[in-house]
Amino acid sequence: MNRITNTGLAAAMTLAMALDSSPLHAETAALNYVDNGCSISPTEFSTWFASGSLNDNGMVKFADSVGFPTDNSKCDFYKWAHQMFLWITSPAGGGIVLDSPVFYDVNFTNTGAVYIPNTLGVTGNAFALRGTKPQNFQPGGQAGGSDTLLSLNGSLVYFGVHANDVYAWFNTAVSNGALPSSAPFPSNPAELNSIVQYAAQHGAVLPDANALTLELKTAWVDAATVSDLSEYVTISATVPNYVKTSSTLWTIDSKTPTIQKTLALVGMHVVGPVQNHPEMVWATFEHHRNAPDNSFYFNNIFDQTQEVPYDSTGTWTFMTNGGSQNGALVAQMTVDGSTGNIKATSGNTIRQNDVFRVNPWGNAPTAASAENNSELISLNLDIRAMLTLVSDVRANYFQVGAIWTRDGTIPSSPTDPNLVGSLLLANSTMETYHQQGTSQSDQGCFGCHSASTSTGTSHLFSPNNQPLVPPSK
Repeated sequence: MNRITNTGLAAAMTLAMALDSSPLHAETAALNYVDNGCSISPTEFSTWFASGSLNDNGMVKFADSVGFPTDNSKCDFYKWAHQMFLWITSPAGGGIVLDSPVFYDVNFTNTGAVYIPNTLGVTGNAFALRGTKPQNFQPGGQAGGSDTLLSLNGSLVYFGVHANDVYAWFNTAVSNGALPSSAPFPSNPAELNSIVQYAAQHGAVLPDANALTLELKTAWVDAATVSDLSEYVTISATVPNYVKTSSTLWTIDSKTPTIQKTLALVGMHVVGPVQNHPEMVWATFEHHRNAPDNSFYFNNIFDQTQEVPYDSTGTWTFMTNGGSQNGALVAQMTVDGSTGNIKATSGNTIRQNDVFRVNPWGNAPTAASAENNSELISLNLDIRAMLTLVSDVRANYFQVGAIWTRDGTIPSSPTDPNLVGSLLLANSTMETYHQQGTSQSDQGCFGCHSASTSTGTSHLFSPNNQPLVPPSK
């Protein structure tokens, strides 16, 4: 019995498998029989679209975070994350929602963050590499250090930081003293209403209010370097212009320090609270051609736990065809914090290095992770199958996983017993060198984001950030 037949997607699955080449290229035959513990039907999936039906690159509505079910399952959190990703990458005004006025790009100064408003049709994105901002602001470069990454086709990975309008107005209200500094990220109607009213007092309407406060980190490569641009969500941005001074040093061009490029999306963190979860749900997505998975396990429809071995055969952005795990994940370059120049790490030259996902689906590669893996695989296969049917570019992205706490408490450490979901979650483009190992003590989102307060989990939020409007006198 084929798992997908139970949801009426046999034809869609057949087409998706025929077109698929990675990351599930080698294991699609096996995963076609994955336990469908987190499946989504065409009827339910259609409700995500503004038109009420699945259509090619159609507008997806944001997930209602305020209305998130209190009697929830892990699948509810994974669906919330996936709907948010599809909304953020939906077409809007000639671009995508990420580049529309409901989101702000976030730049950094020595004193705090600055929210840069988006205007559709106007090029204003300014993405960077780590080192062009203070080290205490983690988003903006590789997590866990100042190392960076080069694709096989020679593109640097550029990073963007973004927040939606609800987040920016919440931060503004705290910065201006309209809300106490101890206010948590909103996770119920009353907390949200205080932000909506404050924004309204300053003439701002928040059309995505029920999305609550969202923060994003994105990873991009030069669109001119990818194997098939039709598979990628793209954006236009200003990035540093490097001169290859030597094999161990790239310097920013003194005459033309920045350059405009079309960039292709390779990774995205989607982070935000849902009802009664101010700690926020931390989810991450990748392009299916980024890198291969380490071996992993899943449960099939016969209640058997099955292993999928490591297989790097294919066309990848960050792994050679058939590349070995041995010698992979070695940082070849780092960004100088004072100059922004790129320097080779000790004993190396500035070059590509093979990448793979150490903990597929955000879990250690052991049989104990099979159930959680199966839920993510099931949801990804269903969504990919339906998006492939209408040739939607977003079919080329998948959810690696998500993590949150069982009861909405703020995690005090990465080993907090209340943590649920993908406990070792990482993105191969953003935590490339920080994903090694299978110990929860120093891996996963809350390895860096555990705190004593809700807003403390975010490295973006600060009362010192520049408010959208000056404080009232």
